[in-house]
Amino acid sequence: MKILVLCGLCVILPVHSGMGLPVRVLAWDDTIAARDLVLSHPKGTEKLDDMHPFQRTREFDVTTGGETPPVILAMDRTDKDGVPASVPIGFPASLNRALVLLLPDGKAPSGIRALAIPDDISSFPWGGIRFVNTTGRELVFTWEKKLVSLPPGWKPVEIKPGGANRNMEVRVFLRDDPKTAIYSAVWEHREEFRSLVFISASTDETQGPVDFKFINEDKRVVALEAKQAVGE
Repeated sequence: MKILVLCGLCVILPVHSGMGLPVRVLAWDDTIAARDLVLSHPKGTEKLDDMHPFQRTREFDVTTGGETPPVILAMDRTDKDGVPASVPIGFPASLNRALVLLLPDGKAPSGIRALAIPDDISSFPWGGIRFVNTTGRELVFTWEKKLVSLPPGWKPVEIKPGGANRNMEVRVFLRDDPKTAIYSAVWEHREEFRSLVFISASTDETQGPVDFKFINEDKRVVALEAKQAVGE
């Protein structure tokens, strides 16, 4: 049993009609994090110079309304017209805070695709765990005496263990084989953390059939950064 501490497409969707949407960006891997990318929106362009595959970027105030939708510009790739390849970002109208995932896409001129998912505290609270199951197979996640189904795809599924800070036993099963755990570990639950967990098919079967990528945020660190941002 493992003991873990939770660490911290181009899809056209209905466009968010508001103004000044708080947005952070997360690169899927080191290759994307090292790319020369720019976030362009009606307020201007901002270089994505602090990307990391295990940490959100700083927050950007993105204008999503108007005739010019936000895009990611790949300054190191060009399209058929010889200009930087553009990656549209679709923001669902319901978003009031977004995390933009930059994912590899070998078919796109830019080499990436962008997916915006909700990232506000009301939908993804402190003490919560949000899963994204990219394995292509339906999974079941159990913790203590509870369970939740994790359908494949990029739609997040949240749980909130609640209660005191503690260690908790977790397991993962294939939906069609509920008796055989494909993963077993002890995770630390902390009410001041929220953890985004990507589950993918393992690239090393000797380590098990699934891999986990943990993106953790600490409420105390976020509060400190907010104070520093306003000069307190």
